[in-house]
Amino acid sequence: MRRFRHCVCLAAAAAFVFAGMINAQSTPPFRLQQNFMTGLSSPILVTHAKDGTRRLFVVEQGGIIKVAAPGSSTTSNFMNITTRVLSGGERGLLGLAFHPQFATNSYFFVNYTRQTDGATVISRFKATNGNTVGDPNSEVPLLTIPQPFSNHNGGMIEFGPDGHLYIGMGDGGSANDPGARSQNINELLGKYLRITPNVTDENPSPAYTNPPTNPYVGVAGADEIYAIGVRNPWRWSFDRQTGQLWMGDVGQGQWEEAAIVTLGSNQGWRVYEGTQCTGLDNPLCIPGNFTMPVFQYANAGSPRCAITGGYVYRGVQNAMPRGAYLYADYCTGELLSWFNNQQNPLLDTNRLVTSFGEDEDGELYVVGSASGVGVVDKVIGSKTSADFDGDLRTDIGVFRPSTGVWYTQSSRNGAVDIIQFGLPGDIPTAKDYDGDFEADIGVFRPSTGTWYFLRSSDSTFGAVQFGSNGDIPAAGDYDGDGRSDFTVYRPSTGVWYSLRSRDVSVSFVLFGLDGDIPTPGDYDGDGRFDIAVWRPSDGVWYRLNSTNGSFFAERFGLSSDIPTQGDFDGDLKNDIAVFRPSNGVWYIKQSSTGGIQYITWGLNGDIPAVGDYDGDFRDDLAVFRPSTGVWYVRQSSNGALLAAQFGLDGDLPVPSYDKP
Repeated sequence: MRRFRHCVCLAAAAAFVFAGMINAQSTPPFRLQQNFMTGLSSPILVTHAKDGTRRLFVVEQGGIIKVAAPGSSTTSNFMNITTRVLSGGERGLLGLAFHPQFATNSYFFVNYTRQTDGATVISRFKATNGNTVGDPNSEVPLLTIPQPFSNHNGGMIEFGPDGHLYIGMGDGGSANDPGARSQNINELLGKYLRITPNVTDENPSPAYTNPPTNPYVGVAGADEIYAIGVRNPWRWSFDRQTGQLWMGDVGQGQWEEAAIVTLGSNQGWRVYEGTQCTGLDNPLCIPGNFTMPVFQYANAGSPRCAITGGYVYRGVQNAMPRGAYLYADYCTGELLSWFNNQQNPLLDTNRLVTSFGEDEDGELYVVGSASGVGVVDKVIGSKTSADFDGDLRTDIGVFRPSTGVWYTQSSRNGAVDIIQFGLPGDIPTAKDYDGDFEADIGVFRPSTGTWYFLRSSDSTFGAVQFGSNGDIPAAGDYDGDGRSDFTVYRPSTGVWYSLRSRDVSVSFVLFGLDGDIPTPGDYDGDGRFDIAVWRPSDGVWYRLNSTNGSFFAERFGLSSDIPTQGDFDGDLKNDIAVFRPSNGVWYIKQSSTGGIQYITWGLNGDIPAVGDYDGDFRDDLAVFRPSTGVWYVRQSSNGALLAAQFGLDGDLPVPSYDKP
């Protein structure tokens, strides 16, 4: 293998014509799939059951817990306790946590404000019917905590890495903690509590015990207390890698803060608001006696008003830098992150962000309301076909079968890479095999059924024998872990074989006939490739949706058409499309509206090379003309024409062999 960087006249011409694309936009580190769920009533939490079912649970403030099947945006009721819940303002059904052994013991826990008097109630419930519904008649109250005012109820509950149940309690409400409860170790308000629920008995007595390592067990103070000195810990979470408890604590009138809460810590309120002494208890203002925030931001004289605590990202799809803490401001709807010791504004959601959520894979969700309608948005990674430089724009590039050489041009800076990688007869398979959000150079060798690839993350070489002569390579991220899986379609039998990168398991699915053309991609918007074929004999597309296993079939195209696909309308779902060489027309069926587009772009003999060349998160129509080696791109952002001479007759355009 030879790798070198070489700018030749051919490359210079391409760099000149494509200069308008270089540094065209500053892309965010992640995107939101807006309205992943909608039509909800005051949602305040998304969570999962830790049971391997990959279901999502949505807590509605009024007293309903909803559940959605994996990848689905449709919810059904899991449990309804609205008659017991006093809802409105900062009251309601505020927390949900599943026991670590929920799969076998069926227990889950909730935090709600009681209808009769507004007290906080922590209760255990049990699921029935194979854990598909919660039984409202199975309630076992664990804790009842009187609330002197209507606000500052906290509400979040969660099981920690140690298996104990953690409960975040606000200071009791009003302003400036008038009862000084947050520093009173005999009060449960203004604290983090940690208890061990009894899950061995249907009617337990006692309903819980206190871990012996809680700081006030055996000494003065409430045994349930884990940490003190919080005002209104509205949303907090455990970092699933480090086990640290990250808290967003809503400030009084000066500072919003995020802090790490530890066993026995004093987070400072009401002596401190953030790092500022409040003046309410001046003699106690000794910074060394308190745990200061990791970071804070001002709410005084600012549109920002209240922090919504979030999660440290540890997902598998690289939607954010791992270890980044995602949070929001409720009033502005801004999403921000704490990463590399600095606060980073990410984007304005145009939402009232009430909460966040995390699924079994560690992927994150943003919970809130838009125009009075409860919504859940999903944080998703941005990935583009044939993106070798990681700028979220497709790079032009060709593979020369006669020599096994790759030629690619960076859309970031115009530099050209020339890499010897492959042999005559190899099929280019540039995919993201290492999950770093950059395409890796790779080939499939039909003669041996071997995949060869060069990891962009560390330039190491890999080889995997998976397939047979005659198989068609169809690599893609079928398991949703952010890495492409080695996959082949065997026309002789109509069987798909996939080596999953998540767990190195092999799946095989009978789907197709001899003569079908594999057209896999993410058509249902769940972040995973769907098995799909186009049948030239009748122009029918057949698809197996990964979300729920449902079958799709639609006639779209003629036998002489070239099937292609991409997200042309920006709805995060691939659209089916064909290029008709006889008239140079593209026919696109938009997944967002069902409408059909007809666009003339190309000549007979051109090769479709769909990709997002302008970085607007919509695929552009593009063709490579072998007779002249010229690329023609129609930018979706502004309709502009881009043309570049890059390649020779006989070259294979890389974007044609790398569809996300």
